[in-house]
Order: sequence, then C-alpha cells, then structure tokens
Amino acid sequence: MSEIKEKPDRRVKRTRQAIQDALIVLIRDKGFEAVTVQEIVERADVNRSTFYFHFQDKYDLLEQSNREMLEAFAASLQEPRDTPPPCRLANMDSATKHFEHIAANAAYYQVMLGERGVPSFAKQMKQAIAEAFYQKLDIVLTDEHGAAIPREILCGYVASAHFGLIEWWLENDLMYSPSYMVNALNQLVKFGPVRAAGY
Repeated sequence: MSEIKEKPDRRVKRTRQAIQDALIVLIRDKGFEAVTVQEIVERADVNRSTFYFHFQDKYDLLEQSNREMLEAFAASLQEPRDTPPPCRLANMDSATKHFEHIAANAAYYQVMLGERGVPSFAKQMKQAIAEAFYQKLDIVLTDEHGAAIPREILCGYVASAHFGLIEWWLENDLMYSPSYMVNALNQLVKFGPVRAAGY
C-alpha cells in the first residue's frame, strides 16, 4: 500500500476517534439526550460537514461507536487458536489482554456503564462474556465429563460475576492491575466466592 493511501486512512481514523471521544465526554457531562451535533463538532474541532460525512446523526454515532467497542470487547475475550484445551478456562495471558483492553478504553466503559450511559451496552457486554465462556465449555467438557449443572446456568453465573468484577474495577478507577484482576477472576470462577475468600 502506498504512503499516499495510508495518510488519508490515518487521518480518517483520527477524525472519527476525535468525534467519538467528544461524544463520550459530552455524555459524561450532560447525558446523551442533551448532547447536540453542534456541541460534538465544536469539541472535536471538526466541521459539521465532516461529521455528516461519517455519521447520519448523533444516534448513528452512538450506535457505530458502541458496536465497534463491543466488537473489540468480544474479540478480547477470544482464546488464541493454539491454546491447549485444558487451559482454556483459565488462560492468564489471554485474560490479561482482555483486562488490558478495558484499561486502555476505561473512559469509554466508565461512561457507558455509568448513570448517564446506555443500559443496552451492559447487557451486550454480559452476552459477549457468556458466549465466550460457553465456547470454552464446549471445548473443555466432553460427553464423558459433562457439567454438573446446565451450561446455560454456568454461563449466566460466570457472565454476571465477570461483568460485576469489571464494573467494580472501573468504578474504583482501576486500582488493581489487569493481571491482578485476572487472578481474582480465575480464583472466583474456579473456587467460588467462599473458597476464594479463604473459608
């Protein structure tokens, strides 16, 4: 690919990011419904025509931004294809990358999961976690070694616990490192809250 083509691509990406960043700050400050396109373009320092080149309106901007972030969130939950099956429920390296993704986009997640965020965003996060864990169970559990309780219940429990941990971490300004959070999550998933607490 030529340098001439790469530069416009980078410029487009930076412009879209500036607009999306402006949206998040404004949602944090006043809530989505109160935000106007004019405020977004002023904060992003772009023309209205530039905004409308990329997005139909503020609702389209929100939808595209959330979709892109949720796709990245789901991708961060996936295990490398070469991970040995016995390790797929507690792969520290892969899970650390997942928490690193959240840390790198903390401002976005804090707003979307906060009081002025979008309720459906949290629901979609939980669904992505549940689907990823279900896939891991499909690999690890064979017909000879089935789950003691229905997989749907296991996935629902793990998704809620995992999401709750992420939410707590964000609310407390990421006071622990991604690797520490991965270890805490693994302890809770493998041993449950009672044994993980040392009882």
